Formats: sequence, C-alpha cells, structure tokens
Amino acid sequence: MTPFKKVWKIFFVMQRGEKFLVSLLVAILFVSLGQLFFSEFHFISKQEKGVFSEGMVGKIHTLNPLFVDFNDTDRDMSELIFSGLIRYDPIKKNFYPDLAESWTRGKDDKTYTFNLRTNVLWHDAKPFTADDVVFTFKNVVQDPGFRNPILKNAFEEVGVAKSGSHEVTFTLPRSNSYFISNLTAGILPKHLLENSAIATMEQSPFSQQPVGTGSYKVTKLSIDSDGDYIDLVAFEQYYGDKPVIPHIRFFTYPNENSLMGDASVLSAVSKLGSKSEAAAEIAAGGKFSIYNYTLNQFTAIYYNTDHPVLKDKKTRQALTKILDKNAFILDGEQRVDSVGLYDRSDEDIFKSASAEGEKMLDELGWKKGEDGMRANEKGEKLSFLLLTISKMPKKLVESIQKQWKAAGIDLSVQAQESESFSSQLSERRYAILLIRQNLGYNRDIYPLFHSSQATTTGLNFSNFKSFRTDGLTEAIRKETDSKSKEKLLVELSKAISDETPVVFISTPVYSYALPKGLAEFQAKDLDFHSDRLSIVPFLTSINP
Repeated sequence: MTPFKKVWKIFFVMQRGEKFLVSLLVAILFVSLGQLFFSEFHFISKQEKGVFSEGMVGKIHTLNPLFVDFNDTDRDMSELIFSGLIRYDPIKKNFYPDLAESWTRGKDDKTYTFNLRTNVLWHDAKPFTADDVVFTFKNVVQDPGFRNPILKNAFEEVGVAKSGSHEVTFTLPRSNSYFISNLTAGILPKHLLENSAIATMEQSPFSQQPVGTGSYKVTKLSIDSDGDYIDLVAFEQYYGDKPVIPHIRFFTYPNENSLMGDASVLSAVSKLGSKSEAAAEIAAGGKFSIYNYTLNQFTAIYYNTDHPVLKDKKTRQALTKILDKNAFILDGEQRVDSVGLYDRSDEDIFKSASAEGEKMLDELGWKKGEDGMRANEKGEKLSFLLLTISKMPKKLVESIQKQWKAAGIDLSVQAQESESFSSQLSERRYAILLIRQNLGYNRDIYPLFHSSQATTTGLNFSNFKSFRTDGLTEAIRKETDSKSKEKLLVELSKAISDETPVVFISTPVYSYALPKGLAEFQAKDLDFHSDRLSIVPFLTSINP
C-alpha cells in the first residue's frame, strides 16, 4: 500500500470533527504556500536585473492618450508610449518639434501648419502619416461622442486638414496664444482605430493594448484590484534620441502603506506627498535621493451658479467667509487664493470671517433653527450636494463638511469613481464641486470662466457667466506679451474674487525618490507629473 493510500485510509476512519480539523489545517498550509510563492514572485519581479522599476500610488484605467486628463497614472504611461506633434521640455520650459519637424504660424495668429517627419513608425511597424493626425483631431476629438471635455473644448471650431502629403494645418476661429500646447496630445493610429466607436473608445481593447510612436512600447500589462504593473521596453525603431534605460516597469498600489512594503526593492518611487510618512521613511532609508517639485495644479471648490440658492453672489460670499481654508491645507501642500496660484492669505478678502459669513446668511433669510441647521421662512433647509472624486483626501472633504455644518449648513457628499464622476460632472448634477485640476503647460483660464464654456462639454464647472470675465479671458488668450498678460490675469483675479464662483484651496508639493546612482534630477517645478518621464529615461549612471 502506498503512503498516500495509508494516509487516506486513516483519514477515512476519523471522526467527523477530526476530519474537519485536518481539512482546515491542510487548507491553511496550501494557502500559506501560495502566498509564499506569490510574495517571492512579487519580490523578484521588482528586482529583475536590467529593469528600472518605479512604484506609485494610483491605478491604470486607459492607455489611450486622448483620455488621460483625469488620471495621472494614465498620463505617465502615455508620455512614453505615444508622441505628439510637439513636445514640451520641462527643463527649458519651451515647446519643440516631435512628430512634426517644424511648424509655422500665420500672420493672423489663426493658422498653424506642421511639416511632419517622414521616418516615423508605429510600434507595429506601420508608417506614421498625416492621415493619423487628421484622424486624431478631426475624426476622434471633434466627434460628438468624444468624452474628454478638456480636449474637446480645445479643438472646438478648429479646422483640421491635410495640406500636403506630410503637412497638416489647423485653422482657429479666433487667435489663441495657448493653442499650441494642445498639440502635445498623443496621436492615434488610424489604421487600428478608424472603425472604432468614438463614444466607447476609452474602453476599447486598444486602451489596454496600445500601439504608439513613442520611445517605449508595451510588452506586458496586468491590471488587478491590489495593484497593476506594466512593462515598457525601448522601441528600437524610435525616430528620436534613444533612451538610456532599456526596460521600465511600473507598479501601482492602492495606498502608500502597500507601496512602502516594496519600497526597498523598487528603483524609484514617484508622486509622494513631500510631507507624507512614506516620503520621510524613504528619505531616512538612505537608498534614494529625494527631489521635491510643484505642479500647475490646484484643488478648488466650485459653486454651481445655476443652483437656485447659489446664483446669488452674496450667498456664495457668505459660504466662503465661513470657511477657514488654513484647516484644509494638508501636509505637503501650499495655500493658494487666486487664479495665479498665489498665497494671498494676508489680504482681508481672503481671510476667514465665520461670524461675518453667518451674519450675512441671517440677513439673507437663512436662520438657524432649534436643531442648529439653517432654513428660510418657507421651511426650506440650506442644504447642498457636494460632488467629488473618490480619491480626494477624506480629511479635506470631512473638514469642509464639518465647518459648514457648524454654521448650520447641511452638506451631503457624493464621492464617485472616475467614470461616474465624469458623467455627473458633465451633466452638472451638483450644487458644489470639489475637484483637483491641472492648468498644464499654458495656464489658460478661458475654459474655466468664459460663459461659452458653461456647457456639458465645457470646463466652466461653476456655470459662471459675466461680460467682465468673458472680456478678460478673451484678452488674455490674445495677448502674446508676457507682462501685459500678467496684468490682465491680476485684473481677472480681482473679478473672480468679487463674484466668488470658485474657492481656490491649495497646490501640492511632491517628492520623487530616485536611486543615488542616477544622475541628478534637475526639475524643481513641473507642469504634469508625467513630465518627469521625459527626463528620467535619459539620465545616465544607472545601476540596475
């Protein structure tokens, strides 16, 4: 009789309780062995020789470059996989040709003509052409079903045409000194996507099996609720300067605690709050050099001025005065008060004055009842719905809710995942919006406050309409002189502060941990997190 049969015979004659106990112990043994194997695999995957592995808190949703504006992790990957007509140099702070060899601007400042490279291949070895450019901006971005309001807004009424075999011309309805920055968007391959439904393109197979013209191509992607990883290898037929790092692997984590468990076996850790526990722990470990940087990014509260109560400027002013913004500033953030992203907390107009704000609400007919909550003489409560995205810091959301509740204002919160958030945002189904935005390469304020943008596809999230701000945002777009533009921005800031469609809160400071064997990372301020990836692959002195 074999040993296995002997064991089985003994098990068969056991009492029911004994069988259960033995079965439980065997199950625990197999689970433990499985976890050991998984941990060992996970450990090795982050230390593979010749692979530069970077960890970050985040989630991969789509690798289509036209849908990355609401997810920093997606934008990171797109930076390496795709190319735009032009590129932005975060060190020199200027735009340079990329898929285009050169471009010219018309004398009326309304036409831009791009001469394209002729030696570019897609990652599937098909040639890049002018048809790909026209397809991207005309057939996709300008399609009624396209679901990225930022890009859709930027190319509204813009003519896109092939003006030569290797030439594309954009014709603007009116001059816009900021337009050029939109052409950093990644170009899509027409031969793979021309038959795709635009309204569902974000969820198409291409979004997880992308083919670009960038310096790296995707070789493996794994998406899991516990974290994702993606392998990128340098594209041998890339038309530009070849990156020094041949193989980059990105790991995403649901939170900093889970990331820190792997920090010692990663090559780099990105997008950490500069004052976070994780950043401090990594700095103390001695393995990494820590580099801090800021972004053209801000967190803000928008009042929906179409709301029956919030259409009144005095109500918006009263709600704002009640708030103590200093309590909202999280570790590693800086306070901002205006469109220029400046801290102006020493000015009276931006100082907290809770008692004054409550007095204004009393005068407007919103009185506190026995329950401490405010209502008007009709018995209607002063109650609002605040919409935000699920990854917004819980501490910030609760602090806003607590401060307004103390003043008798009822605030219900809906924290939505990306897709649901985008849908509710475009339909303006909120009274108050808490959002984090990035002004990107140009700090164009027009989309945020011009009345033409108070639509389901626009970025005027407060639905604010004013002849004064319309005129200023239009003038700022047209102005090419930097000093004159700054004066107009100051005037616009005063107008917005007076009307109070928005409450600016803070801008973050981030830390980037890179191995000490790597050349110095010189950027102190970036426009997007992804800009770091136009620098790192070309740094020398890698110690895999």
